[in-house]
Amino acid sequence: MSVVVTVMNMKGGVGKTTAAVNLAGILSSFNIGGKPALKVLAIDYDPQFNLSQAFLPAKDYFAAEAARQTTLAVLMDSGVALNPYQLQVSGNHNPPSVKTLARNIFSFQSSRLDIVPSTLDLMYVALGQATTNTKPIEERFEKFIAECRSLYDLILIDCHPAGSLFTKTSLINSDFVLIPVVPQKYAVRGIGLMMEFIKAKKAGSKGPAPLILFNATARAGVSSEESSIRADPKYAPFCLSSTLKWYKAFGEPESGSGFVWQSTKPYSTSAFQNLVSVAREFRTKVGK
Repeated sequence: MSVVVTVMNMKGGVGKTTAAVNLAGILSSFNIGGKPALKVLAIDYDPQFNLSQAFLPAKDYFAAEAARQTTLAVLMDSGVALNPYQLQVSGNHNPPSVKTLARNIFSFQSSRLDIVPSTLDLMYVALGQATTNTKPIEERFEKFIAECRSLYDLILIDCHPAGSLFTKTSLINSDFVLIPVVPQKYAVRGIGLMMEFIKAKKAGSKGPAPLILFNATARAGVSSEESSIRADPKYAPFCLSSTLKWYKAFGEPESGSGFVWQSTKPYSTSAFQNLVSVAREFRTKVGK
């Protein structure tokens, strides 16, 4: 059964794209925990399109944007005018096929990594005020994810850090929410806000299960902030035991290269082993 995971935190600067890039890459490239590599789809659902820049060469990205093969096409038809003040809702409730939007990054024997890139034009959707019911947009996204589930083992949605139509549609259609957290001052407030937001976006009794991933942690020792969050009974059950430690290599993927498993730079082996540990636990938690 396919699994959909939204990667999100209402607080910015926590490395959500770093987590999404590295988890999507390693789970589609390596046997983890004695299990074969997966068919993974990464969906860039953030107008900043950092995930797209990490995976796609500039030439390929701009070709996809020019052809309107981005997440914007999932929500709206190509003929819909973009307006920063008013959100135009398409009358067509059917999105394009994922096969027309997804760009392949890696292909192996029985696994692959594809991406549906984002575009800065998504900001029009984030800012525009709807004058009509947004149900057609929500229905298009739901149908799109349903098709994705039939084609991939794991769908990772890199969602922007703000409450909007994006976060609503992403959370309602997800099984899990991976919440990257940098153990710094006020980190617990960000987690609390995110947990409340998840509850608010539940569809009836159905809602995504939260997973808290500590990111950019020290290579030795545990910070007081992390210890405090892990000791809190409200959050302890959702915290992954493994943490994504601070390694420069995790932030270097660009244009489909520079991944930690390709690197020969200092500490790259340690970084790779750390990523494998996180990926193994993540895969177990989401049942893949």
